[in-house]
Formats: sequence, C-alpha cells, structure tokens
Amino acid sequence: MFPDFKDQYARIYNGAGHYTKAEKLWALALQKHREVLGDAHQDTSRTMTRLAGAYRDLGQYEKAKTLLVHGLDTQRQILGDDHPDTLESIDSLAITYDELGQYENALELGLMAVEKRKEIMGKDHPDTVSSMANLGLVYGRLGRFEEAMKLQILALEKRRQALGDDHPHTLSAMNNLSVTHRKLNKFEEAKNLLMHVVEKRMHLIGEDHPDTLISVSNLAMTYRSLGKFAKAQELELSVFQKHCQILGHDHPMTLISISNMAGTYNCLGQSENALKLHISVLEKRRQILGDVHIDTVRSIGYLGDTYNYLGQFDRALKLNLLAIEKRQDILGEEHPDTLKSMASLAITYGALGKFEEAKSLQVYVLEKRRKTVGEDDPNTLRTMIHLKAMYYSLGNIEEANKLARPDPEKVMADHDPETQLVISSLAAAYRMAGKVEEAEELAKLFPQSNTFKADE
Repeated sequence: MFPDFKDQYARIYNGAGHYTKAEKLWALALQKHREVLGDAHQDTSRTMTRLAGAYRDLGQYEKAKTLLVHGLDTQRQILGDDHPDTLESIDSLAITYDELGQYENALELGLMAVEKRKEIMGKDHPDTVSSMANLGLVYGRLGRFEEAMKLQILALEKRRQALGDDHPHTLSAMNNLSVTHRKLNKFEEAKNLLMHVVEKRMHLIGEDHPDTLISVSNLAMTYRSLGKFAKAQELELSVFQKHCQILGHDHPMTLISISNMAGTYNCLGQSENALKLHISVLEKRRQILGDVHIDTVRSIGYLGDTYNYLGQFDRALKLNLLAIEKRQDILGEEHPDTLKSMASLAITYGALGKFEEAKSLQVYVLEKRRKTVGEDDPNTLRTMIHLKAMYYSLGNIEEANKLARPDPEKVMADHDPETQLVISSLAAAYRMAGKVEEAEELAKLFPQSNTFKADE
C-alpha cells in the first residue's frame, strides 16, 4: 500500500468539473495499480470505477461501460456481491446504462443497488440515498414520472436533513426533481427549484461548472415551457458557448444545448433556423453515439417534427416512421416519447390526406395518454383536437361530436409548437364541414401564421 496522490488530486479536479485532468490522473493511477498490485487488488478495481466515472463525465459512455463491467466482475470475485465497493460499481454501471439509453439494464441494476444498500447500510445512509436518487432518474427516463417524483422527493428530504439546503448533493436532488416537475407540467414548481439551484451553484462552484450549466439549461427549458422564449434563448446561448469552451463541440452535453436552442427556434416559428441545428446535431450524434442511441433517436424525432412545422410532410413521414420504430424497440409502445412520435406521424398523415391512418394512430395515442397523464394534460388535449379533425375530414361527424372541444388555454399551457398544427387541422376540417364560424374562431388563436408570440 502507498499514498495515492494521483487519486486525491483526480477527485479534486473531478469535483471542480475538470474532467479531462481527472481522467488523465486516474488513468495513470490505474496503470500504476495494475503494475504494482495487479488487476485483482481492491485498490485497482476501485480506481477502475473512478476512471469509468471520468469517462462518463467526458461523454465516453462505451469506454465507461467496458471498464465497469470488467471491474465489477473482479470485485464480485474478490470482495463479494455485498461489499460497498461492489455496490458502488453496480450503481455506477446503472448510471452508465442510463447515459447509453439502455434503461431496462439501468433499472435492473438501480433496483439492485437500492435494495442491497438499504439492507446493508440502512435506508438513511448517504450511499443508499444516492442510489435512490439515481433510480429516480431512471424512472423518469422510462416515463414513470410519478414513481420518479416519489423517490426524488424522498431523496431531497433525506439530503436536506443530513446535509442542509446548500450541500451539492441536496442541490443535485432539487435539480432532478425539477426535471420531473417539468415533465408533469408543474412549470412554476420547476422554475422555483431551479432558480434556487442556479443561484446556489453559481455561488458555490461557479457559473462555468458543468453542474451549474446543467441547471441553467433546465431553467431555460422551463422558461420555454412557460412561454418565456427570450429568457430561454438567452440562457441557451450562454450554456452552448460555455459547453463548447469547457467540454468541446462534440460532447453530448454540447449537442443537447444545440438541440435545446433548436427547440426554442421552433417555438418562435423560426423553424428554418431550427432545421439547420437539428440536422447538425443528428449528424454528430450518429457519428459519436451511433444510430441506436436514444439521443440519436430523439434527434430523428425532433427533425421529423421540424419538417412538419415547415410543411415538408414527405420528409417528415420518413423520419417519423423511423423514430417510432426505434422508440418502440428501445422504450416500448407506451412510453411518452413513443406516443409523441405516433402523434407526430398522425399529423403528417393528416396533412398528406391519409385521414384513416391518422385517425387510427390518434385513437391509440388518446387512449394511452388518457391512461398515463390524464384528460387535461396538454398532450392529451392536442391528440383529442387532431382526432376530432380527422373524424371531420372522414365525414364521421357523429364521432367528431363525441369529442369535446378542449379549452384553448389548457391546450397551449406548455407552449408546444405542435399546438398550432393540430388547431390548424381542426380549423381546416371545420371549413370542409361548413362550420365557418368555428374555423374563424380557431384561426384567431394564431393571427400570425407559424409564429408564437415572444416575451413582451
């Protein structure tokens, strides 16, 4: 045994967000451990876990997975399944599977880590709480937002009690909970949490730290959902510039920031600008992450949506079909993202005059959304509007009349640009059915075509 200064300095660099420096030191430490102690030594396997974490922070998820799988196998042999180091590696591998979009694998290991740590360390141990927080993230990725929220609230309570409001782990729990609030359309709750997190992180770790930038990015997305597009754009541009400077142009977090900017352009009706960014991100993600990574599939879906907004429905059709196929394989048929792709494809079908195909899709999506997010969720209401339009377009007035016309304020609550497409579809269907007054009333909701009103 010898003093491991490389490990100590690597931890300091990693905590400060200097992931490249941390990775280099842990790589040197691992090399030294292997030479002196061998692969089967506890210190060697522990360093493998930490180096894998640095790879993950750098967006090198496959390298992280390879190292963790090897290290975990060694730890199970020399330490056993219940040793704290083994459980740390299980938890770290679960996080890595999450980053790779392999959510079922992440869920299996996350559940194992929580169960084992509760049994061995107790439900209030910091490591147990950490595993609970990570498991909450996985539930969120799987679209199981209520389960995610329960775990995240519990993790936040325990961290507040043990560490106080301003501890980095407490702020991380607040950040994670804010994402779930936003997914559940609780935008004010998300904003309030994030404003606190951003303020504290800027003070404690600085405005350029990757964790601070994640919170700023989440705040920008929340502002977008609240219709405050100017604020969202300002924050998104700042995050993008800092990500390029700190992490590089090709880091997964940088690509997320570009994609977020494109999303705001779409909300502002500036879909030509959004198109260029989404095409760029999709190309990069295919090169760096591969065709089947969930982030690549998201880009395919975003690009399909953008072609819809631009009225380029033939191009949208190919991408939306591909997005559905990939999301069904990765996430399952009832995941919110899969349903989003189905709804987008239905809009494309409707615009191409394939009303029967659009209707069939929206009947399925409406049933699932009513079951999972409820009758008053903006996504459910948009589905209802478009389905109503398809029934009118098919001449099935009886079925169309069974669907109540949703309150426009509820439909537009999340400021999703898809709202204009579905309302335009219903207005056109009203005109075809001779309901001119109803069509004109809907048209008043968007007096400037393809443009959402920006901040005053």
